Amino acid sequence: MGFLKILLIFIFCSFLRPSIQSDLETYIVHVESPENQISTQSSLTDLESYYLSFLPKTTTAISSSGDEEAASMIYSYHNVMKGFAARLTAAQVKEMEKKHGFVSAQKQRIFSLHTTHTPSFLGLQQNMGLWKDSNFGVGVIIGVLDTGILPDHPSFSDVGMPPPPAKWKGVCESNFTTKCNNKLIGARSYQLGNGSPIDDNGHGTHTAGTAAGAFVKGANIFGNANGTAVGVAPLAHIAVYKVCSSDGGCSDSDILAAMDAAIDDGVDILSISLGGSTKPFHDDGIALGTYSATERGIFVSASAGNSGPSLGTVANEAPWILTVGASTHDRKLKVTVKLGNSEEFEGESAYHPKTSNSTFFPLYDAGKNESDQFSAPFCSPGSLNDPAIKGKIVLCLRSISLLRVAQGQSVKDAGGVGMILINEQEEGVTKSAEAHVLPALDVSNADGKKILAYMNSSSNPVASITFHGTVIGDKNAPIVASFSSRGPSVASPGILKPDIIGPGVNVLAAWPTSVDNNKNTKSTFNIVSGTSMSCPHLSGVAALLKSAHPDWSPAAIKSAMMTTADTVNLANSPILDERLISADLFAMGAGHVNPSRASDPGLVYDTPFEDYIPYLCGLNYTNREVGKVLQRKVNCSEVKRIPEGQLNYPSFSIRLGSTPQTYTRTVTNVGDAKSSYKVEIVSPKGVVVKVEPSALNFSTLNQKLTYQVIFTKTTNISTTSDVEGFLKWNSNRHSVRSPIAVRSNLETYLVHVESPESLISTQSSLTDLDSYYLSFLPKTTTAISSSGNEEAATMIYSYHNVMTGFAARLTAEQVKEMEKIHGFVSAQKQRTLSLDTTHTSSFLGLQQNMGVWKDSNYGKGVIIGVIDTGILPDHPSFSDVGMPPPPAKWKGVCESNFTNKCNNKLIGARSYQLGHGSPIDDDGHGTHTASTAAGAFVNGANVFGNANGTAAGVAPFAHIAVYKVCNSDGCADTDVLAAMDAAIDDGVDILSISLGGGGSSDFYSNPIALGAYSATERGILVSCSAGNNGPSTGSVGNEAPWILTVGASTQDRKLKATVKLGNGEEFEGESAYRPKISNSTFFALFDAGKNASDEFETPYCRSGSLTDPVIRGKIVICLAGGGVPRVDKGQAVKDAGGVGMIIINQQRSGVTKSADAHVLPALDISDADGTKILAYMNSTSNPVATITFQGTIIGDKNAPIVAAFSSRGPSGASIGILKPDIIGPGVNILAAWPTSVDDNKNTKSTFNIISGTSMSCPHLSGVAALLKSTHPDWSPAAIKSAMMTTADTLNLANSPILDERLLPADIYAIGAGHVNPSRANDPGLVYDTPFEDYVPYLCGLNYTNRQVGNLLQRKVNCSEVKSILEAQLNYPSFSIYDLGSTPQTYTRTVTNVGDAKSSYKVEVASPEGVAIEVEPSELNFSELNQKLTYQVTFSKTANSSNTEVIEGFLKWTSNRHSVRSPIALLLIQ
Repeated sequence: MGFLKILLIFIFCSFLRPSIQSDLETYIVHVESPENQISTQSSLTDLESYYLSFLPKTTTAISSSGDEEAASMIYSYHNVMKGFAARLTAAQVKEMEKKHGFVSAQKQRIFSLHTTHTPSFLGLQQNMGLWKDSNFGVGVIIGVLDTGILPDHPSFSDVGMPPPPAKWKGVCESNFTTKCNNKLIGARSYQLGNGSPIDDNGHGTHTAGTAAGAFVKGANIFGNANGTAVGVAPLAHIAVYKVCSSDGGCSDSDILAAMDAAIDDGVDILSISLGGSTKPFHDDGIALGTYSATERGIFVSASAGNSGPSLGTVANEAPWILTVGASTHDRKLKVTVKLGNSEEFEGESAYHPKTSNSTFFPLYDAGKNESDQFSAPFCSPGSLNDPAIKGKIVLCLRSISLLRVAQGQSVKDAGGVGMILINEQEEGVTKSAEAHVLPALDVSNADGKKILAYMNSSSNPVASITFHGTVIGDKNAPIVASFSSRGPSVASPGILKPDIIGPGVNVLAAWPTSVDNNKNTKSTFNIVSGTSMSCPHLSGVAALLKSAHPDWSPAAIKSAMMTTADTVNLANSPILDERLISADLFAMGAGHVNPSRASDPGLVYDTPFEDYIPYLCGLNYTNREVGKVLQRKVNCSEVKRIPEGQLNYPSFSIRLGSTPQTYTRTVTNVGDAKSSYKVEIVSPKGVVVKVEPSALNFSTLNQKLTYQVIFTKTTNISTTSDVEGFLKWNSNRHSVRSPIAVRSNLETYLVHVESPESLISTQSSLTDLDSYYLSFLPKTTTAISSSGNEEAATMIYSYHNVMTGFAARLTAEQVKEMEKIHGFVSAQKQRTLSLDTTHTSSFLGLQQNMGVWKDSNYGKGVIIGVIDTGILPDHPSFSDVGMPPPPAKWKGVCESNFTNKCNNKLIGARSYQLGHGSPIDDDGHGTHTASTAAGAFVNGANVFGNANGTAAGVAPFAHIAVYKVCNSDGCADTDVLAAMDAAIDDGVDILSISLGGGGSSDFYSNPIALGAYSATERGILVSCSAGNNGPSTGSVGNEAPWILTVGASTQDRKLKATVKLGNGEEFEGESAYRPKISNSTFFALFDAGKNASDEFETPYCRSGSLTDPVIRGKIVICLAGGGVPRVDKGQAVKDAGGVGMIIINQQRSGVTKSADAHVLPALDISDADGTKILAYMNSTSNPVATITFQGTIIGDKNAPIVAAFSSRGPSGASIGILKPDIIGPGVNILAAWPTSVDDNKNTKSTFNIISGTSMSCPHLSGVAALLKSTHPDWSPAAIKSAMMTTADTLNLANSPILDERLLPADIYAIGAGHVNPSRANDPGLVYDTPFEDYVPYLCGLNYTNRQVGNLLQRKVNCSEVKSILEAQLNYPSFSIYDLGSTPQTYTRTVTNVGDAKSSYKVEVASPEGVAIEVEPSELNFSELNQKLTYQVTFSKTANSSNTEVIEGFLKWTSNRHSVRSPIALLLIQ
């Protein structure tokens, strides 16, 4: 599977197609329960007949034939949900939607797998404790949903096993009957299982063996971890449900079918080591199925996911699921690498040689001097072609897209004798002990850099790898694994997730094949890591508890594990995370499982199942959505809803405001009949926690007692960060602990309401509209306020252009009250958007008194609204010399405290909540973007003398209106909408928005998309930055088709700096610093990361981390990243006494370098060059260097190059629209700045050089202003089309535009290409998207009527609209993602804006494997503004490409014009 395809599984689950060969796709269809069948499970035949009534008449039976062309039902569900899975076309689904009883149809999603000393580490010992009390889990049935099983493995022997209990109704499929026994009692296979439960991956065998494998003596890998392997519940039965393919993909339709069967079969525990991204529970297949399973008394354990350490990544977070994170145990498979200079570094590996060998071998750096810096350094298969590798130990960088063992195989195939794998920085101390195919080990990123430095310091670098085998007794264990996904829960923030952690790092368990090539045994094992491994540990513990306490409910079992979990490690210190700092609640939940204590918890929190109804209604789900989970009709208006924190859960996660909050909990006595418990409280900082009563006295077993917890905020509570504590009930034998996470209660909500009919057609009665909005708020809230009072519920903004609704600070309870009011639509919590952070005019071909500058009169009369961090009005870039007054249509203002700052250039200035009352820019970003778009001519602009010349914006005579919505912490979406609302009224022509939400979201819930829609409808062009999350695929933001989405590229100017080492080597970088006098003095070098005790602070030169006094007088080496801005790194070096700095960029940055205005001599260099400098430093006792600044160099023929940070397509919100649209200059851009970065206090002419798509966006805003001035009648769509169809696809060397790897940039990096203003001014033809087409387009995205109405600010009935496919929108590019065997035809309409009489002929460059036919092939125009339509038919050919993305274009050419439309086809194999 290609890398892009892997990404698409995660990013575009909702767009997946099962095969390009067919228009049929698998859908999961929800239907209402037929009333006569709602209370019975008996009439399955009638239920299936009911399901079949929804399908086309030709589909009359459940089929598993896999016939791609036949529409067929695949699964009929009767336990986990009311509905079925079927293969259908989109047209058949649309027909189905018309039928009574239809609820929804969702395309099948593909989930991913979340991938023995551990029983001993968990305190399980034979004939003692929990193993004895539970009889090793006898009689309990664990259902494992995974990749299948190897039944012949001795871990699944049934020696000593009793037959399954009488309740068991499961089967072993016909081709598997002889493989089952009293241990493996059931085996089923589903669609992706390819007809057999046999495990051809290994994951399922491993998880089943971990949960309930039998005792197997002599288990080991290469002799490591040698001993008796055993599952956590060795006498429990196993039932296997194979739902995943060999490549690790698992479809939700198969998973639901497996859970449906498991419920009927009679399992007690479901172990689910797989999952996808977070979704609302009613749309989450695993949440739906497990709800039904838990309702039947089945305990469900699921992996939390492997997306850590990022916050908010936890999956499988429904409260009825035990969500399991991963941690280490106290066993290491220790390996050391010893260098020729005697330095030693510790790593881990499961490889163990048959004989001890301490021979030194030469070292080889796979990334050194390689032309392909994106394959060879990572030892990708086929990338190691250097014959010099033979007989050497090879250093490889870790890559998340490659298996570690595969990297070792590449080394072995190339003749290497060993491998050192350097982990990524974020992995911290988490290391993987893989069963490698040659001597190999994992080392930390910091140690890896030291090894690379040694290699480059010696002409004959050598090393020896020594394997020490199994070492037990790591006192730091357990440590939370770096990959373990973190909370808080997105789907339900009021439930603390993950629930618990367990062993998931380097776990030994059964494997289908011998990883050490031992063909004489079936006793094959492997060591792997993941939350996939921790999940079955907890499943096994649950089986033990179920066996010991058969009357305990799933909630009681979960409570027992959570309230007795360990929060300290073996050294009796707080559990740590991968950074070796205390792990927080969102990393470890309640703590690390302690099975022995869980068997005797004293008290349990037994969540009544009926409480889930008021809980789900309290999540603001609709009746239908709650009904999907419950499989019956629900009326939430008849239910007393409860907040999430009121659920009888063993932990607390609450938001707290000025009003105290009270929650009740009920505990059940499962300990001593007569017992007394007293409460112990550790209150979170700034919170008082009071418990009533403070003592609980029980007199009988199973007695229930209720207590109240009152949370009260004190004056010193943090309003920005989470605080933690716990409450604990202690008796003379038991301790029952509940963790507490507290956050601030008041939040800003964006509230959508329906338009009042009397106000919908007029803008005049704003007072009446404000009164209407206020009617939704609590009676105490009666005015718009900007006081920022944290305690008062207040309305912040009243919107009347961008949407029908308002922004207000409210509690969750106030929002719930609001929902009952007629006309309420939705309330969304405010999102914080981020800023997407002069020779460029010349580089763009703009010259005074010539071309488009002359034709447009430099943008005169056009108003650009800049939504950003404000502006410095006194800067000469905003002088109004020669500027006319603003046009008569201008209705904007300069706020009262800013009136005397405005002029004919800066004609408007407003500030919003995060602006703190003044439009003055205290960040710099807004001043920079405003001057880039429309700054006046300023002579002598420079930074430290660099880039010296006349600075000018792209549209220097355009007017500027500033809307300050951001501060240094970010930009609130409510402020952004308020600014856009005002800008529409004010009369701007262009909106320039250099900020975004860091990713994709549906347009109806995306504030920038909402506001931009209304602005575009009023004729305002909206230009937005694409985002700075590149080069990751699918990272583009601001991708609505009515927005111009702008990526970033370089220009042909470099601010060159070089570092020369004491050995004569030189390396080129960039920097805006320039000394007043040339200085070639050599200074001593200092590596900030060498021997640093804190490898997460010091190597990145964080402020305060450089405490070594030897830094004084030296040039310091710092790593890029670590959350520290480059200039701040330099300040830290300067503060520590350093005289210079070399910043080593990250690998992914490639050739993209930043020329920052540093506070001391400094430069950026590539990762490869940085490694060589570190090597030199370690090769000499007196490393020295000099930094030389060459200044401005113009003429880079490779320009433009796509910047590494520039976000890439395809679009997640609308994959059928190609994004980004275009690229423009965004690297090392010189523009106005509020302060002097070179400490020149004698001038207001201050400039700075910065990079980002924030810088490319205003370039395009300026170009749009020029075009608007020249062509005032052009619509926003026409202006966008003109820029896109005339964009350059070649660089200055007349070769294809390159990306940061110096490879040809793909269509998802450059869109249509690089802007060419002169050609855009005379495009010949334009694609003018009719605004009314957005309605059928939005309906075609399967948005609901209400969701489309949110955008349009009026009621819409999509059933009365003829929906269109995304690619049918009259857009200047094509993005086709579902081409099957049936050809697809789309129309486009072009408008003649060139010569009145003109003829255009089509030129087509078809992507490989696709035939493109255009009819007609010639367009003949007879007049200006004439519109002509053509058709494009895409057909697959027999020689279809196997690649994931293929590209082409179509071009209309006349004797004067060339109108190019790029074509992207995304093929999902």
